[in-house]
Amino acid sequence: MQNLGWLSLAAVGVVLLIAGVSKKDRQECKEVKVEVTGVNRHIFIDEKEVLKILNANGDLIGEPLENINLKVLEKRLESDNWIKNAELFFDNNQVLEVKVEEREPLARIFTTHGSSYYIDSSCSRLPLSDKVSIRVPMFTNFPSEAKRFRWRDSVLMTSIKDIATFVQADSFWNAQVAQINITPNRTFEVVPTIGNHTVLLGKGIDIEKKFQRLYSFYKQVWTKVGLDKYSIIDVQYKGQVVATRRGAENTSVDSNKAKEAFIKLLDASKPDTIDEVTAKVKPVIEKAKENNRIKVTSSNELTKKIQAEIAKAEDKPKEEEHKTAKPAQQVQARQTDDKKPKAVMTKKSITTTNKQQSL
Repeated sequence: MQNLGWLSLAAVGVVLLIAGVSKKDRQECKEVKVEVTGVNRHIFIDEKEVLKILNANGDLIGEPLENINLKVLEKRLESDNWIKNAELFFDNNQVLEVKVEEREPLARIFTTHGSSYYIDSSCSRLPLSDKVSIRVPMFTNFPSEAKRFRWRDSVLMTSIKDIATFVQADSFWNAQVAQINITPNRTFEVVPTIGNHTVLLGKGIDIEKKFQRLYSFYKQVWTKVGLDKYSIIDVQYKGQVVATRRGAENTSVDSNKAKEAFIKLLDASKPDTIDEVTAKVKPVIEKAKENNRIKVTSSNELTKKIQAEIAKAEDKPKEEEHKTAKPAQQVQARQTDDKKPKAVMTKKSITTTNKQQSL
């Protein structure tokens, strides 16, 4: 009799266990919650599009949990070009939690064959979006259309990523760099937003130091003679800048007003990665405090700043201009110096050339 009692108790336990498992298996998905992260400024994929991908084979809400394969759903989401990573799990209330990390465009590429696309920090190709177009560094004349790059194209794409990362991290250069052209020799040329000249960067190495030299040139030379004195500024050589003068007929655009305007512009929107005392490029993590500088957030803002400063300079009394004007002998001496032959600018001295070169 005692054995029979134990057998009956064991049978009841088994029945209860089976019932509990069956009840759990019959639990259904009550809700789907989606969270998209990874992009602060622009959203290329939203909750509706994520739900559309998840429900491609039928609505998940009301579906038994045993019928929902989370790994399959994760792979389906990650097959989308704009989704970098996806994680799915059920909470204790049978709610499906969906965490999606979106890819963030770093640069826009224009190929020699006429196509265009974005890349992210991993150099993955991203399609253009019909919903929004964002301002990222633009690179023209990329030589390949292949989805799998050869070694040379892969090296070139890595250089693009490095340059775009530097430009995006600094508010001044993000506004001042309009586009970057790739030459047939696979070097880089910058077309600026302000100033009618071309900046030769050369190979995609030592980017921070090259932009440091360019910024030093802006302060030490460009602000003294105007915005359009030079057609080419070459910063690709270590420790020097080679500047090509546009031509004598273009010197009339130079003025004290342009000089004063650009000095004020540079002081107001100093690059984030430039130390105010030594003017040396530092890592982004060593940026100056926010309240010590004024950020430039767009090319329009950059243009407005310089126009406003020029207008202020034009409104100043003429007697102030006479106070700052140089004697006639000094002016004549500077005009004579402008005709000197080409030379190279080191960190402490700069000379230029009268040789005319077109952009």
